[in-house]
Amino acid sequence: MQLYWGTVGLIATEVIIFAIPVLYTIYIKADIKNTFSLKLPRVIDFLGAILTWVGGYFLINITTQILLALFPQGADVLQAVNSSVMMDSLLASLIVVALIPAFCEEILFRGFLLGAFKGESRKSKIGAIVMVGTLFGIMHLNFIRIVPTAMLGILFAYSALVTKSIWTSVFMHFLNNGFSVCILYLTQNYLSDIYENVETVYSMPHISTVIIMVLIGVGFIYLGNKCFKHRKDKNQRIFE
Repeated sequence: MQLYWGTVGLIATEVIIFAIPVLYTIYIKADIKNTFSLKLPRVIDFLGAILTWVGGYFLINITTQILLALFPQGADVLQAVNSSVMMDSLLASLIVVALIPAFCEEILFRGFLLGAFKGESRKSKIGAIVMVGTLFGIMHLNFIRIVPTAMLGILFAYSALVTKSIWTSVFMHFLNNGFSVCILYLTQNYLSDIYENVETVYSMPHISTVIIMVLIGVGFIYLGNKCFKHRKDKNQRIFE
């Protein structure tokens, strides 16, 4: 829908993604606030979300580079989808590509599905995080995007679960999509002359680059986790 209908297709898919879990929750008369983890997080949780997203960005960036080096043909579809949903207005692009998906997709994945899959044990919660993240990656339907997006989805799910609030993952989702929109907007509107005649070559990154990117990514995620775990009760476990 997004590939053929562009902006209209994107909005239509997001409405469907949002409507299905919400209508079902209303139908079974479940508690909306608890089902979708709508409790407001602490201020420090937003700092943790920023640090965790930055770490995740390094990891998914190097993963995408490796995948594009192995499967360069996947770049065409990736670029087509990105270009089809971008508009002339940066604000409109941020609303359609970043804000709407951040809210609608988190309602389904980190709200409804994560709440349905998680159990009481630590093992079941870890399994729920991985399952929801994997489904999130598969939903994007492009081979190059599946693995990096699944990694990002796992970080979203972990953040939502540890903070007990979907707003943490909504914030991270908006940061991720919004950053991509800003980069694409700048490239298309101000840097197009520079890249117009430049042939893109997808080469395998050097092993030292991979190691550095992974270490930086893990370091930021570790700092983000420290923010999530910073509670008044130091004996409180992450997965309560």
